[in-house]
Amino acid sequence: MTKDELLFNTWLTSVNTRLGRYIVRLMDESAHGAQAAGRTRYSVELADVEVELADDLGRLAEAIASKAAGRPYPVDEW
Repeated sequence: MTKDELLFNTWLTSVNTRLGRYIVRLMDESAHGAQAAGRTRYSVELADVEVELADDLGRLAEAIASKAAGRPYPVDEW
């Protein structure tokens, strides 16, 4: 594996981990609804998480498409 492939896999893993955390948060907020009791408090608003994740997913999708087409793909932007 080259350094770029390792960096790409690290980036992919990072986005995948954050996507999983986002899903868990959605499930948590959905399960507790408006109830304050038992609800986890988050330091970042959900909308901010969604905007950042959407941006990262879009850039990752472009990198995957470039990689699949045999073109250079960015690995140092994340």
